[in-house]
Amino acid sequence: MISIVLYGRNDSYGYNLHKRAALSLNCMAEVLTGPKDEILFVDYNTPDDYPTFPEAIADTLTERARRLIRIFRVWPEVHDRLFAPRTHLKALEPVSRNVAVRRSNPANRWILSTNTDMIFVPHQGMSLTDLVTPLDGGFYCAPRMEIPETLWENFDRLDAPGVINQVRRFGVELHLNEIVRGSDDILYDGPGDFQLIRRDDLFRIDGFHEEMILGWHVDANISRRLKILYERVGDAAPFTFGYHCDHTRQVTAAHSHKSLSNDCAVFVTGVMAADIPQQRSSWGLPDGPVEEIRLGDAASSRYLRALQSAINAPLTAPLESAYRADSYNREPAAAEHVLPFLLDLFSSRPRDTRLVWLGMRDGLFQLFSQCWADLGFVEPISIGENREKTSSALAEAGVIVVNFGVPEVCSGATVDQVTENYWAAIRHEAKRLTKGAAARPIITVNAIHNSFEGLVLGHLSCAKTPFSARLRHGYLLPDAIKFPIDWTDAMLPGNAGRKRGNKIVTNGNKGHIAYGPYRFLAVGEYQVKVNISALTGGSSQWFGLGRLVKSFKAADLRLEIVIDEEVRATADFRLARGSHELELPVEVASADSLKPVQVRLVNLSTCSVHLNKVILKS
Repeated sequence: MISIVLYGRNDSYGYNLHKRAALSLNCMAEVLTGPKDEILFVDYNTPDDYPTFPEAIADTLTERARRLIRIFRVWPEVHDRLFAPRTHLKALEPVSRNVAVRRSNPANRWILSTNTDMIFVPHQGMSLTDLVTPLDGGFYCAPRMEIPETLWENFDRLDAPGVINQVRRFGVELHLNEIVRGSDDILYDGPGDFQLIRRDDLFRIDGFHEEMILGWHVDANISRRLKILYERVGDAAPFTFGYHCDHTRQVTAAHSHKSLSNDCAVFVTGVMAADIPQQRSSWGLPDGPVEEIRLGDAASSRYLRALQSAINAPLTAPLESAYRADSYNREPAAAEHVLPFLLDLFSSRPRDTRLVWLGMRDGLFQLFSQCWADLGFVEPISIGENREKTSSALAEAGVIVVNFGVPEVCSGATVDQVTENYWAAIRHEAKRLTKGAAARPIITVNAIHNSFEGLVLGHLSCAKTPFSARLRHGYLLPDAIKFPIDWTDAMLPGNAGRKRGNKIVTNGNKGHIAYGPYRFLAVGEYQVKVNISALTGGSSQWFGLGRLVKSFKAADLRLEIVIDEEVRATADFRLARGSHELELPVEVASADSLKPVQVRLVNLSTCSVHLNKVILKS
């Protein structure tokens, strides 16, 4: 009889989202009593590596709600390709509602378009389905009452019948029941929280208007168009009230006083026809890609089954490791232990994801490959076996994995091959980003507490994952290998220097003025350019008639290029007062790919200088 249509994404939109959404979904399920009734939730633009919103809160939903909910996932790729250039919003209401309407059960006569913060209280009994069944045609709107946040926060989200009865009682006892009327086009204020529409009417008028992608008035538009069909808005107040869980304690983008909105003059008062011929063949993403998910087979369930199938034997004793100075570069990682953390990053991803695996093909690779198939990924894992295949695989990949070795981190001749693959991935991604492509996740395995960690952290914007996971993952930093690279802010003051704003200045001592930034570079030739301001450097002397005259002497400095604490290039400079550019070459060989590079500026006298800039050029 009824298909309830909802939409959202797995974010933290508004105050206590998870609580009010669970309350709403559970209470909606309680008033649906028809054998074909359903709750359709369109999860729109949730990041690829997150579960859908209903999956994330599934443990707070009643068994009845879990059974009735059908989830339709619209992936970020669809939003980015079709809509993102034209809107600031992350979730698009008309597109989402149309996706659900297109895929609703044709046996149901009614679509109830509403939101995940509503509780419906029928005037008789607990079944909204029974009260809607006698209705024939038309379009109906119900009045919306408000529930203060402190009140709904105290409801038991798992006791849907109890919550409905409480709301029914509080509406009277606490004077919540206020009917706020709106214009003739919408009948009541906040019409989008209860719009009961015949399913065939929505198909007849081409669904919700998909040009309304700036926010607000989607409900007023559909109401006006249906009013053109029926010449009136039907009143649902005789059989139900809707109660809204207020959430404006925290200001959201839509409720901000500066929020953008669709033009009422165009989309409401200016509407003269019910249908939208220009979107007749395209509304609701009829050709997808849209994935349907049921909570009985959520990503978390598939993830667990895949792990249990791949890991043959349980632990007989806890694993042990050390995260301390004397264990640096010495800690192995069990493949079975790393597998759950690595697979977790893929459990919610689209099943047509293309993955390229670079680096070691060891025990972890074998286990992961089995799980990849068990999770239902349709594209085989691409392998970077040589330079040509690596380049081809990177061009098609949606996710990049670089495995530095599990259980043992790679060593010997293998290091050169793995680091070459890593640099190939970094260069390829940087080139893509300059062309405006979307950033891809790069996942590195066994890159914590070893020589590879510094290499990875210098290029990726990584989360601070726990040591036990053995993973560093993130996206390429925008300027990671965009030359020239400014190292100034990463330089550190030495015993002869101190920070002053964004510069390092001498403090009157001999020794290191500055050093750093301990960056890792690909094999190649580079040039370091250092900008120095040489100031006074001598003593003050008294001359005749009591005049104080300062004597100036040259600044004696040394510039060094150091790779892994070994000085590879050095030059001494005697500088007159003024601004100077100092340069030294940097040559990085294949044996240096895991060694940090630093620049050192040494004061050989007590001269006064300012270090202004340190620039690396390719």
